Amino acid sequence: MAKPKTLEVTTNEKPKSVVDDKLKPTAEMHILVGGPYALNGEQHRYGHTAIRVKTTTVDLTYDFGRYGRTTGDFGAEGEGILRVWSSFAPYISSENALKRVTTDFVYAIFNHQAQGIFNHYESIIRAGKSRPEMERGRSNLKVYQLQSNYHALGYNCTTLSLDGAKAAYANFENGGSEFIKPDVVLSFGERMAMKTVGGGTPNRIFLPANLQEYLTRKPSIKPTRIEKFGG
Repeated sequence: MAKPKTLEVTTNEKPKSVVDDKLKPTAEMHILVGGPYALNGEQHRYGHTAIRVKTTTVDLTYDFGRYGRTTGDFGAEGEGILRVWSSFAPYISSENALKRVTTDFVYAIFNHQAQGIFNHYESIIRAGKSRPEMERGRSNLKVYQLQSNYHALGYNCTTLSLDGAKAAYANFENGGSEFIKPDVVLSFGERMAMKTVGGGTPNRIFLPANLQEYLTRKPSIKPTRIEKFGG
């Protein structure tokens, strides 16, 4: 398996930047929760989660999903494709094109926390492989197939984003289990499949809508601000 060319993330190591980092956060972490949408008469209720990390020099959005081959009941499994956007505009434009609302939970973080997130994703990218044919000549996009496959009930867009957030705040997900409510999103058939062949209800938040409710109502870490895109 060919190793992917990893993204180069650089930090300013001047003494002054270290002092500033301890006094005032200059970076941001964005948890982007996309709502349901309708396309060609079909309702897509599942939603989407991505994570954006922005410093004074780097702006990356990690966007994991079923962008490759899908398998399993209701297409719940498939290739684990991670798209890394070096410009936020094309990412959010693609979400807006679906006429969905994306809620952006913004957190002020220090540079060392941002670097922790970058390092987390670099480690899983290195274990996967590059998929340049999926980039379609877009210079602001890198695509990787991760070692682990996508699964709607486990390793999915929400859990992968939360793993990144926990690289900045270890307790970011604390208390989230009470917001695991599959019945507000999944159809009856999907819930039955979850119980029979899916191994039961997961023990951590895995649905974007449930994550949005948690971050809005009772988050472990309160956001600095909340913004909306699209609609």
